Formats: sequence, structure tokens, C-alpha cells
Amino acid sequence: MSQMQKLTAILLLLVFMACSGGENRTDSGRIAILVSVVPQKYFVEQIGGELVEVTVLIPPGASPAAYEPSPSDMRRVSEADVWFTIGLQRENTWIPDFSSLNEQLLIASTITEVQRLPIGRYGVPEENTAHDHDHGDVDPHVWLSPELVASQARVVYETLCDIDPDNSDIYTGNLDLFLNEIGDLQSGIHELLDVHAGEGFMVFHPAWGYFADEFNLIQIPIEISGSEPSPAEMARLVDFGRSSSVKVVFVSPQFSESSAETVADELNAGVIFIDPLAPNWAANLSLVAGELAAAME
Repeated sequence: MSQMQKLTAILLLLVFMACSGGENRTDSGRIAILVSVVPQKYFVEQIGGELVEVTVLIPPGASPAAYEPSPSDMRRVSEADVWFTIGLQRENTWIPDFSSLNEQLLIASTITEVQRLPIGRYGVPEENTAHDHDHGDVDPHVWLSPELVASQARVVYETLCDIDPDNSDIYTGNLDLFLNEIGDLQSGIHELLDVHAGEGFMVFHPAWGYFADEFNLIQIPIEISGSEPSPAEMARLVDFGRSSSVKVVFVSPQFSESSAETVADELNAGVIFIDPLAPNWAANLSLVAGELAAAME
């Protein structure tokens, strides 16, 4: 029996002993919601406001590919009303256990209308067809495109209205405000980045493919599908960086920056951290857009 199965069995017993029936609402009466990654909390709270209580399953700094829920996480799972999934591979391994632990848990995918892209599908631009950067894995970072977040927000809105129709007017107003915020964010990013349309930026982990798609940029990743570049790949990246006058290599705080620093040293470029999992989603994307614009000047 795996550690997850043992934990699930223990918590099932605890829930059975303590269960008093009825809906899984928090003590304050708010809807108990699970999300997988930190930025989703921002989306749900923009729409649910004071009517929801959101728990993030994968904490900041943890690897989404390897994180195992803690006992306190599983307690929250047993009490939750809704889990908004976002297409992480890890979610697929949790669904059976979470459903067994909490039969009333509504699992709502927020990406049913999102066209998934392969991760790392960009590389050195002139080698996109000659050198295979697509290893068959889909890019999970669908929260980094404002356009795709608008789609996810509508799923959150519809789900909350379905389970709490008495407050649908509140959710409708909040959705309108959030969509306006997204529109303003898109306009601001376009002002910064449209003059750099078609240009590339170099980043260690290929988290920014959807962002690049929306704003007509080219993501040049150093790491592909968890693999460090080979010496030949490193040489190609350095050659491209020199020919393109790359001034900055971006790296996420969740990953080692050693390879990024190696490339940056070869290019006499700086290393700047941009976080795909920052809690204040809108402010973070504005910050990243500013850093990209400055790096491409």
C-alpha cells in the first residue's frame, strides 16, 4: 500500500467517525474550494470574494510534478465543496484518492475550452523544424496567458453559480470586474511588448509559451521537459544569444539557475528571476512584461 493510500485510509476513518452529514461548508458558511496552484487562488477570489475560502494544494516553492499532499491538505480535501483543476499531470494521480475521500467533492476542470500546446515547442527559432523540442508533454502553464485566464474565470463563475445560485448576482458582478481587469492588463502588456513582436527572449524553464503566444513573442528555453541542455545545445543557445544581442536570461525561482548563469556568463548578460507562480497574478504579469520589454530594448 502506497503512502497516499495509507493516508487516505486513515482520513477516511476519521471522516466517517466525525461526519455529521450535510454540505461541506466552512465554519463561516463560505464555500470550501481547492485549487492546485497559487495563481488559481487569485482567480477564484476575484469571482467568489468573501463567499469562498480557497486552499492551495501545491504550496509556493514545491514542485508540481512531485508534491504529495500533507495530512492537513487531505483534511481540507475531506471538507471541500469544489476542486478547480488546471490540467497538471499530478492532478490525475490525485483524482481517485480525493474522490474516495470526499464523495461530495465536485471536480471542475477550468481548461475544457483551452487549446493545450506542447511544452518547449519553441527553441532557437531557425531550428524549430530541424531540432525537435517537442517531447510530447503538454504545457501546463495555462495561467500565464490573460486570454486563457478569462476562459478559466468563466468556468469558475459558472460553477459557483450552479452550486450557489442565491448569490449569482454577486458572482456576475465580480466576473465582470475581473474580465475588465484582464482587459486592462492585456492593453498594458500590448503597449509594452507590441514594438517587440516577433522577437525572442531566453528563459531557463519553458513556462512562458502561452504568454509568448498571446503577445507574439518567441520563447527560447534552456531546459526542455526537465532536461539540461547538452553541450551542443548549449553552444547553439549561446550562438543565438550572441547574434540576437540577448542581454538577460530569465529564470524561475522554483528551478536551479546554474545553466542559466552559464549561458548568461557566455553572453555577458544578466540573470533575472520571473516567477510563474506569484500570488498576485495581475501585478506579476505586468512586472514580467516590463522586465521583458526592458531586456529587449
